[in-house]
Amino acid sequence: MAQDHPKAARLLPALFALCLAVPGCSAAAQPDDPEAQYELARRYSSGAGVPMDRGQAFKLYAASAAQGFAKAEYELANHYRGRTGRALDLDVASSHLERSARHGYAPAQADMGFVYFNGDGSTPKDLAKSFHWFKRAADGGAVIAQCMVADFYKQGLGGVERNPREAFKWYRLTATRADRCAAKSQYELYASYASGSGVRKDLPTAMTWLKRAAKADNPQAQRALGLAYENGVGLERNPLLARTWLKKSREGVAPHDDHDHDHDHDHDHEDEDELKPGRVPVPGHAH
Repeated sequence: MAQDHPKAARLLPALFALCLAVPGCSAAAQPDDPEAQYELARRYSSGAGVPMDRGQAFKLYAASAAQGFAKAEYELANHYRGRTGRALDLDVASSHLERSARHGYAPAQADMGFVYFNGDGSTPKDLAKSFHWFKRAADGGAVIAQCMVADFYKQGLGGVERNPREAFKWYRLTATRADRCAAKSQYELYASYASGSGVRKDLPTAMTWLKRAAKADNPQAQRALGLAYENGVGLERNPLLARTWLKKSREGVAPHDDHDHDHDHDHDHEDEDELKPGRVPVPGHAH
């Protein structure tokens, strides 16, 4: 990257001089300080305290990334993935993304997990590598990666040994987080408690999680809740609530399909939740 943007280094002294005059901009910012370069780039990108200048932001991101700063590398990856609307070079994007991931940035590691989970024109699908990156991102606190790690343990994907207890642990961790996959995790907790998979069977707790997932707009949970009310399984029979939740389930889009990564997930649940008297619906695979 240093060779790709030779003007960036020459621009930095003037940019950091400007930074000194901006309240809240680090007075310690130096041209060889990649974190300060990144922070100033963010300001130029958003116009926070300085006039918005995305060209200058890009130069600063490039200078920071050239010194191995993972967050800046991730910004360049997103830039070349076309997310700024100004560039599209997937090979360059892939290079920056992998460098950011290898330098320990959890969002980049999560994205790498999805790259290998789905595969694309230049990267073949590889679930073992996918799990490797998801697990690193999950350990680094990336919630979507934690949800995916739970799925891997639940289903035994990518050579990972099936482990219902481990799956339950990750679903429990993510079920209350501020992420779109939380409703999916809530639904999986319902399934775990309903079937006794990875945790002691507890139908009342299962139905609590089912209601929570349904209220969080998980269509699978809404359908299962509607059928539970329709058949009086785990809940008192209520035809009106049954119709309400079944209708609502047909209006939504399943979580895990609606996060920012635009990744494909299969739906194996559509006909698996049918309730018969005395049986609580248990979901099939998450993908």
